[in-house]
Amino acid sequence: MTATIALVGWILNIVVGLVLLARLLRARRRIPALAYYHLVTAFVGLGIWIAFMAAGSPVLAWTGFAVLTLHNTFGDKLMVKGWRKRHPGATGNAYLQAVKYTAKRPLTMAHAMLAPVAWFPALAAAVISSWGA
Repeated sequence: MTATIALVGWILNIVVGLVLLARLLRARRRIPALAYYHLVTAFVGLGIWIAFMAAGSPVLAWTGFAVLTLHNTFGDKLMVKGWRKRHPGATGNAYLQAVKYTAKRPLTMAHAMLAPVAWFPALAAAVISSWGA
């Protein structure tokens, strides 16, 4: 069940992310390379996760979870870099300030809020799959 919840959260988050990317492309804004790494890790991790769900292999579960963690790290880095670009002289905790800024942008916030919907169930599924091994 937790693997399925992670899968659904993952897919929904990819859809929202693709909408965000399409908006940027339509606006002809420069897309940082990190955004493409973020996109690639989303799809690679999803493929590994689907393979895990089909095979039940704990190795695939942990590999998919690791790629998802890397993917989320790229996303956090993008969020902070974007905030710093818009607020170059700001002081204080950049991550918390970036989160507050993101909260004012509904689609971006939905994308950020879906990350733990995939991450925590993926962690639980990886742990559970290891117990059965």
